[in-house]
Amino acid sequence: MSDPQDRLPDRPLPPHLDPRSPTGSRRTAGGRSRAARVLSLLAVLTSFSVLALATGGYVLVRAYDRQIGRIPDVFAPEVDRPEAAPRDARTILVVGSDTRGDLAPGEGMQGVGAELVTGQRSDTMILAHLYGDSDQAQVVSLPRDSWVTIPAFSDPASGELVEAHEAKLNSAFERGGPALLIRTIEQLSGVRVDTYLQVDFDGFLSVVDALDGVEVCLSQPAQEKKSGIDLPAGRQTIKGAQALAFVRQRLKLPRGDLDRIARQQQFLGAIVRKTLSARTLLDPFRLAEVLDVVTAAVQVDEDTSVDDLRQLAMRFRAFTADGVAFTTLPVADLSASRGEQKVVLLDDAATAELFRSLRDDVPPGTSAASPEPPAQVPLVVAPDDVRVQVFNGAGVSGLGRRAYDDLASVGFAVVGAPDDRGTGATVTTVHHGPDRADSARTLAAAIPGSRTELDPSLGRTLDVVVGSSWTGARAVPVSGAAQPPASSTAPAVRTAAQDACSV
Repeated sequence: MSDPQDRLPDRPLPPHLDPRSPTGSRRTAGGRSRAARVLSLLAVLTSFSVLALATGGYVLVRAYDRQIGRIPDVFAPEVDRPEAAPRDARTILVVGSDTRGDLAPGEGMQGVGAELVTGQRSDTMILAHLYGDSDQAQVVSLPRDSWVTIPAFSDPASGELVEAHEAKLNSAFERGGPALLIRTIEQLSGVRVDTYLQVDFDGFLSVVDALDGVEVCLSQPAQEKKSGIDLPAGRQTIKGAQALAFVRQRLKLPRGDLDRIARQQQFLGAIVRKTLSARTLLDPFRLAEVLDVVTAAVQVDEDTSVDDLRQLAMRFRAFTADGVAFTTLPVADLSASRGEQKVVLLDDAATAELFRSLRDDVPPGTSAASPEPPAQVPLVVAPDDVRVQVFNGAGVSGLGRRAYDDLASVGFAVVGAPDDRGTGATVTTVHHGPDRADSARTLAAAIPGSRTELDPSLGRTLDVVVGSSWTGARAVPVSGAAQPPASSTAPAVRTAAQDACSV
């Protein structure tokens, strides 16, 4: 075995991680940038979990905790708030703010040059629910233009009482900051927010660069002047300004903010995969760099203590990318009008069902009454009408060809030759276009343990990314005709392990 000193000759252990250092866990003055906020709560928890498990880790966690900014008075009195979720589940509200730099509250800005405008706004609002008694999490994106009821509040600038009214969700953050946003979301959802975490663009750039960029995939080239994005189609590692542009662009996207949310979820999934990788967690230099950036960047509510963060970290340490699911509040109308405003109208029935599952701490695909998956809808598309392209996603030699032959043997119209899409997948995923959900159900039913995922870039042909758990394909019964979609359906769910291209 080689000496570790031979591998790392010029990289002394950072003082705050070196037990021999006289500075120990102290941080030098001036080393913290108050401007930065972290994009990824998941990076924070993963990094803290490593420290919490290490010898003397609690001391180091406390040292890093001192670098985290605290926001006062974000929660309403206890009598006005929803009940806590069962089984010690936790819900974290993550907000991406467009304030920049060392600015006082209300001095936020957006855009550059002639397009610069003042006022704090949010491009990203996420409810991250950590299920109790489980190593699963659900990350729910909330469209910022959702038309909701804003509860009555006292205007911070004038002190005047503003009556309850309907407006875009983002206006709660703009006019009343974190406290009003939390009240609005809790009133909308009935879900209790246990922790508030705020980020801004500087923190986003710093964290992504500390991770040396993350890999994303575009189904087509992306160029748009306002966001500054200029990326080719395909898989690529991005960081810096292009990473920021990737998650901010919404002009020229077919579904506007919903497609931007899909990109943000893809990017968060990439951060989860990279942060959970051994390369990040087991390299003390990489880990120290990420921790320095993350903890200097993050702002949380003042009620979240170092013990709270440590406990969250200990829970998160057992997570896998397959256990982190992403979804978006169900939408009924993406371009409705209210006065002169274009707004997003939520699907009330489906949204209520999603929020109910969070309140009851019920993971996706199960019901409160029974842990078993819901009954299957009858299959209506015959296998020979389903065109399939096969990809080996596990990196197992010959797995793509085996899956190709298995699917062909039970009647599917397999096209092309098996190809590789090396994501290290364990679960097989059926990717389908917007009008091929019925075909995807037939294909998924034929593949035990598989899941489906919408990919708006796909047309008639479905993509199957084969995971290492592949056990073959089976014949499936098909009956009846295609049924019209229900008025309220469960939102699409994907996990951090899934890595479909976005528009």
